[in-house]
Amino acid sequence: MKRLIVMFLILGFTLTAGVLKFDHYYPYEEIGQAAKKLERAYPGFVKVRVIGKSVEGRNIWLITINNPATGDEFSKPAMYVEGNIHGNEIQGGETCLYIADYLLSNYGKVENITRLVDRVVFYIVPVVNPDGRWHFFHQAATPNDFRGTARPHDDDMDGLLDEDPPEDLDGDGNIVMMVKKVRGGRYVFDKEDPRILRPAKPDEIGEYDIIGMEGIDNDGDGLFNEDGYGYQDPNRSWGFDWQPPYVQHGAGRYPFDIPETRAVAEFLKTHPNIAGFQDFHNFGGWILRGPGSPGTRYHYSDIKVFDYIGKLGEKILPGYKYVVSWKGLYTTYGASDDFAYGTFGIFSFTNEEWKIQQDFDGDGKVTDKERMKWNDYILNGANFVKWHRFNHPQLGEILLGGWKKWSTRMPPVFMLPEVIHRNAEFVIFHASQMPQIEIADIRVEKVKGKIYRVTMTVLNKKSIPTRSGWAVSKKIGRPDFARIVGVKVLSGGILISPYSNQVRLQEHGPDRVWVDSVPGHGTVRIQWLVEGKGKARVIFDSRKGGKLVREVRIK
Repeated sequence: MKRLIVMFLILGFTLTAGVLKFDHYYPYEEIGQAAKKLERAYPGFVKVRVIGKSVEGRNIWLITINNPATGDEFSKPAMYVEGNIHGNEIQGGETCLYIADYLLSNYGKVENITRLVDRVVFYIVPVVNPDGRWHFFHQAATPNDFRGTARPHDDDMDGLLDEDPPEDLDGDGNIVMMVKKVRGGRYVFDKEDPRILRPAKPDEIGEYDIIGMEGIDNDGDGLFNEDGYGYQDPNRSWGFDWQPPYVQHGAGRYPFDIPETRAVAEFLKTHPNIAGFQDFHNFGGWILRGPGSPGTRYHYSDIKVFDYIGKLGEKILPGYKYVVSWKGLYTTYGASDDFAYGTFGIFSFTNEEWKIQQDFDGDGKVTDKERMKWNDYILNGANFVKWHRFNHPQLGEILLGGWKKWSTRMPPVFMLPEVIHRNAEFVIFHASQMPQIEIADIRVEKVKGKIYRVTMTVLNKKSIPTRSGWAVSKKIGRPDFARIVGVKVLSGGILISPYSNQVRLQEHGPDRVWVDSVPGHGTVRIQWLVEGKGKARVIFDSRKGGKLVREVRIK
C-alpha cells in the first residue's frame, strides 16, 4: 500500500508540474494561446508557427520542440503528432498540448525525457480541424456533429447547401433526440429504467417512433436534419488509397480538396526527417495501424516494427487493443496514417483514445442500462437530458431527450489527465524507437603498398530502421549514404559478409556508397579500397537517422 501511495504521489506531481493545466477542455481560441505560452516559457526549445488556414480562416498551429544545442532540427529524426482532425474528437488537442508540456517541463529532470528531447525533434499540430473544434465548443450539437470541415456541402443533393441542420428547439444548449408517441411504433420505454428507449420486442406493441435528432424540416422535403454543417471528412481526403465519394463517404472531389489536409501534407513533404507519425482520435480504446483497406499490404519487415511498438502500447494503455484498421475496426480510404506510411514510409499509428469505462458486469459489452448507471453514479446524471414534452411546429407534441454532446466521445474532465498521460507515454515510447545510429567501428587494413581497406560499421540502436522496408521497396525518399573524403577512392560498396570479405561493389562514384537502410537493432558495413595515407573523414548521412562524421588516420 505504501508503494502504491508513493506511485500516485509521483504521478500526481508529474501531471501538474507543467506550464499548462489540464483541468478543462481548451476551446479553439485557447489552443494558440497555450502554444505561445509554451514558447515564452521555453525560449530556444520551442517555436510556434502557423502552417495553414482552415476553410473559415482559422490558424492551424504547429509546435516544434528541438534542443538547438544538440543540432539543427533537420539533423535529427523527428516525431510528428496531430490531433482533432475530426472536429468533434476533442481530446486529441489536449493530448498534443500535454505531450509538449510534459516533454518540456521534465527536460533536465527526467533522464529518459532529457535524452529523448536531445536527439529527437517533435512536430505537434494540436488541432488539424480548427473550424470543427470551434463549432463543437460554441454551438449546440450531438456527440457526432461538426466532425467534418466547414466547407458547405449538398448532402441531400437538392441543389442547396447546408440548408437543413439540427437545431436546439428548446434552447437548452443541447441537440438531443426527437420521439413521437405513435400506437404501433417501433420503440418502447424500458420498464426498469424509463429513460431508456429500446426497440419493442416481438411480443410487444410499440408506442413511439424516433424522428431523428432535434430540429425542423427546413426545406420542406419531409426529412429532418439531412443537410447540416459542411461535410467533407478530413481523414478521408489524403492522397494515398483515396476513393471517390461513391466508395468512401466524405472523400471530397479529389485528394486534398480542403486546405487543412493540404497544409499538413505540404509540411510532411518538406520535412523528410520525420520517422514517426501519431494521429489522435477519440472513441473505442484502439491502437490502430494501417492499412485502412484490404487492398493495401504493408511491407513484411515493417510489420515487425509496428507489432513491437503496438503490442507494448497495449501495456501502456490497459484495455486498448492493437489492431490493423480494416480488420479490427472498419475499412477506410484516404486516411492520414496510410498517407504518411504509403507516401513517405513513416511508421504511423492512430489512437482512439477514450474507452468508455462503463462495463459494470465485466462481459466486454456496455449496455444502455450500464451506461445510464455510470452516468448516475459517476456524474450524478449530468450527461443525459431527461425526456420532456415539446410542441414541435411541424410534428405537434413530441418528446425531447437523450445524451449530451460531451457524453460519448471524451472522458469527463476529472478523468482526462490519465487518458492523455498514458497516450503521451505511448508517443514517447514510439519516439524513443526513432533510428539512433552510431559509427560502431572503423577498421583500416593495409592491402599492399599505398592501398588500404577501410571498413566502417554503422549500428542502429533502436527498432525503427533509417528507411522503412516500404520506402526501400517503393524507392521513396533519398537513400542513406556513406562517404569517405581526403583520400583517393578505388572502389567502394556494402560489405555483405565480414567473414568472407564479400562486397557488393558500387559501379559509379565509389567514394559515396548508397545504403538502402540501417535496419532496426542492426548494422550495415561499408568498405572502401583507398590509395594514400594521412587523415581522412568518413561520413554517414541519413535523412531520418541523422548525420555522423568521424576522422580516421590511414597509415
